[in-house]
Amino acid sequence: MSPLRLPLVLLGLLLSGTCVHAQQSSSQAAGRVSYLSGTMYVQTPDNKTRILARDSAVYSGDVISTEKATVARIEFGDGSTLALRPRSQIRIDGYAFDEAKPESDSLLYSLVKGGLRAVTGLIGKRNRQGYRASTVTATIGIRGTRFGLLLCDETTKEEPACIKALQDAKEERGSEPALVLDVEEGSIEVKNDGGSKTFEVGQSGIVIGSKSAPQSLNENPGLDGALPSSTAPRPGAGGLGGSTGLGSDADASCTVQ
Repeated sequence: MSPLRLPLVLLGLLLSGTCVHAQQSSSQAAGRVSYLSGTMYVQTPDNKTRILARDSAVYSGDVISTEKATVARIEFGDGSTLALRPRSQIRIDGYAFDEAKPESDSLLYSLVKGGLRAVTGLIGKRNRQGYRASTVTATIGIRGTRFGLLLCDETTKEEPACIKALQDAKEERGSEPALVLDVEEGSIEVKNDGGSKTFEVGQSGIVIGSKSAPQSLNENPGLDGALPSSTAPRPGAGGLGGSTGLGSDADASCTVQ
């Protein structure tokens, strides 16, 4: 073998080993990236940063961020999905799923900025108390549902849905980002220090701040245009794998460490 070919062979083996490691680790993962268009990265609890690709694993404690033109879908082992809009950030606070122990199920995550559409999986059916989405403004519990969340902060303040929702609100916006939401299926319960409110299918609402009670909006401010669709074809019965409906699944690659 020529001296020039040896480094290339070693590089190929190294990359191959990275793929194998990612596949082996996926069994302990909370979920994986089932669709990605654009750049997305994760900061791990030990402050390491990884660039994510389709099929990359994500874990409890990860903080996942999308860039300004990125649309992505995270799929969890129970079939729950989170479709992320550009310039969004979520933190996976905890995940547990055991088919034999539904009482131990949990999916806990925080929307730090931006917006998402959520579709609940088996956890939402088997242990509704174990599913919770959090923001700085309010926390959201579910009853087996599809819903959308958009934080109206500096990165989204010019979004038409934020402008319209804030115009329709019955109180002045404070220093905290307002939370705009809608429900496509089922219902959600929104809570904060100002009170709680249940939103049913077809309803939308806004939470101005953490001490302001959630309130209904007369009409949807346009979240369907601001957030990725959650009505695309779902993956197969096994939860992980299959087409997400958000785009081509032919771009599989290894996570870049």
